[in-house]
Order: sequence, then structure tokens, then C-alpha cells
Amino acid sequence: MNTKVKEINSFTKEIQIKVIWNDLAESYNSQFNKFRQKISMPGYRKGKVPIQLVKSNYGKSFEVDFIDKNMDLFFRKAVQSEKLNPINRAEISDLNFNEGSDFKFTAKFEVIPEFDLPKYNQIKLKLTKYTPTSNDMNKALEELEKRFSNLKTLDGGAKTGDYIECNLQEIDDSGAPIIGKKQEGRFLRLGEGYIKGETEKALIGIKADENRNIIITMDDDSKIKYDVYARKIQELIKPNMDDEFAKMADPTVENMNQLKKQIQKRIDKSLEDDFNSAKQNEIMNWFVENTKLDSPNSMVDNYIVNMIEDLKTKSPEAKNMEDEKLKEIYKVTAERQIKWYLIQEKLIDAEDANLSESELNDEIKKQIEELKDQNSDIKKYFKKSKNKKRFKEELEIKRLFEKLEGFSTIKEIKKTTDQLRKEQNQKSGGEK
Repeated sequence: MNTKVKEINSFTKEIQIKVIWNDLAESYNSQFNKFRQKISMPGYRKGKVPIQLVKSNYGKSFEVDFIDKNMDLFFRKAVQSEKLNPINRAEISDLNFNEGSDFKFTAKFEVIPEFDLPKYNQIKLKLTKYTPTSNDMNKALEELEKRFSNLKTLDGGAKTGDYIECNLQEIDDSGAPIIGKKQEGRFLRLGEGYIKGETEKALIGIKADENRNIIITMDDDSKIKYDVYARKIQELIKPNMDDEFAKMADPTVENMNQLKKQIQKRIDKSLEDDFNSAKQNEIMNWFVENTKLDSPNSMVDNYIVNMIEDLKTKSPEAKNMEDEKLKEIYKVTAERQIKWYLIQEKLIDAEDANLSESELNDEIKKQIEELKDQNSDIKKYFKKSKNKKRFKEELEIKRLFEKLEGFSTIKEIKKTTDQLRKEQNQKSGGEK
């Protein structure tokens, strides 16, 4: 077998393969004789039809069958001899073969590209670290208060803070309903979200079975007119924020002070988790930006397909979007994710972050012990090889980032969560 490899780009190879007839003849004749044994024609018993008669009637059919059975074999032998590892199905071109001639074809395929990791003994990062304020506690208590509040249907008109259970019909400038733009069973709370200012004023005093028109200003400053039909007016009845409420909200505490301490722990942990997540993202971005590496097209395409499938199962809006449009949207993200995946695999080896089988089993035992009271099926979960593999990957990635953080110098910018909320509000064009 003769092979000639051509590099199309860093991840695409083209290999020309030629198997000379002298090396094929014995195998070809053997396979033809087996093929002939299955042939029967008028005047001849099965398997006794003369060779030339079989060839004249079935020769081309046999050659196609011979190609199908042997091309993949020749391709695998060729890539093994050249120490190549294809990651996608090869594109075949320039196929040429018939009895007595050489078997020739060209295969184009992708491989994991060769690349060098950048020097990462001094990774410099800049990160914002947010510290909590009293507003975080107030908002957390407000959320708990809402969760344990009840709605009471009112006979009178709506006031600030009340809920309107309603149907919303979008209307045009003349007041005529726009077909297909009706929303039923919506809840509007006066004084919140988009229902503020002039919009709220237009709904103050509305009663059940009453219609009123409102104008809502969206985030992009566009305005939408609605006819609001009130089905119910409901008042939010809030619980007393006392020690009894604290025990109801969290059975592990005895009073409001203990509840607030628990809430503060959760706030602190959430901010710390966010900071660590941002740190990992910045490390990942540093490697993606500083590594000379192209993402193989086949890996990018597969990643995009999986992203779109997942998105369409979760988002009704995405179901109506064309796949080509979604592919365009997610192409850059997919390229970066595949690039990081390849870098990460190389880093795990370079930093010896791999888990041995015994280490993995020890970690699984710890996990089972920690979660056995919360999840009675935890042992069954780890008996599945795919779950065991996923857990191993998570632990290796965790171990890798612990090592990479040791090479990182982080300049922290201190901000409060109030500043964060203000910045987010400014980005969205101001609170509605």
C-alpha cells in the first residue's frame, strides 16, 4: 500500500491511498469465488456458472461490493501506518478501481490539531469581588415574605401593590385588537416592573370585569398598547416577620436572628461561588486567547447541533427560529468551547490532574456517604458508567483549576452588590 499525506490546515488532512493490483489479486479472486458460489443461472447449477458468464453479468456489481467491503479496511490501515487519528467521517474522492487495476482513492478528514500550550507560570487576571450590603438581606427577606404571603380577592378597585389577574389584548393606534396578540391569565402588580408611572396610574381603581387601555414602555423604549380586561383584583396579605415566621421559613432555626444568620451565610456563599466561577472563566479565557489553536469544524458543528437541540427543548421561542440563524448565533461560542476543551485535555495531562481508578472509587464512596440521607438512589447513580465518567471528569477539572489558580495573580477590584445592581440597571436602560 502506498500513501501520501497532504496537510490542508492544522486540523484537516488529505491522504492519497493506492493498493497495487498484485497485492489485491489473491483477495479479489477469493472474494469473487465466494460471490460466484451464490450465483445460479438457467442451465447451470448454483455455484457452477462459468466464471466469464458471471463476470459479464455481475462483474460490475461485484466490483462495487468489493469496493464497499475493502475501502474502509484500506483507509484504516493507511491512517494507522501514518499514525493519524480521524475525528470525523472521511470524505472520499477520486475513487478508481476495476479488476486488474490498482485500487486508488483520496480521503479527507479532520484530526485533533497539534498545538503548544502557552507559558502559564504567571497568569495575571483582574477580577471584581462583590461584598454584600444590607439591601441583600432586605431583598432575601422580601422574597421569603412573598413566598409565604397569600392573595385575597377584593371587591373594590386596585391600588398600588395589588395584583390584577387579567387578559391582555394588544391593540393598534385606533384601538382595534391585533389578531394573535392576546395573552390570557396574566398577573400585573401595580408599582412593579413595567407597571409604574403613567402605566400604573391608568390601572389604579380598576375593578373585576372592567376594561382599561394602557401603554407599556419596553426595555428598548418601544411602546405597546394593551386593552386590559381585569378578571380579579387581589391583595397580597403578608405574614408577620417574627420568630414564628422564621421557624416556618426555615425549620432548622428558632428565631429571626438565627434566620438572618442563615440567610447571610447563603448570601456570602453565593457571592464567593460567583467569584470562583468568574475566576475560572477568566483563566479559561486567558488560555483561549493565548493559545494558537484552530477548532476542528466537525467538532464545532457537532457542538452547535447539540446546543440547538438542547435550546429547542427548553425555549419555545427557539423552536420557531431557523437552524441556520441559530448556528450563526452560536458559532463563536462553539469555537471557543471546543478550543478550551482541547486545551483543557492537554492541561490535565500536563498538570497530572488525572484521577486513578482507586482515587475515583474513594471519591465516590465519600459522595455516597455525604448524600445517602438526601438521595437514597445515590449508589444506583454511580453504578452507571456514564455517571461515573461524568463525576471523574468533574473532579479532574476541579483538580486542574486548583493547580492553575496557583499560577494566577489576581488583582481584585472591590465593589458592593448595590453598585452591581446599579450597573445592571444602567445596562438595561433603567428600571421599568
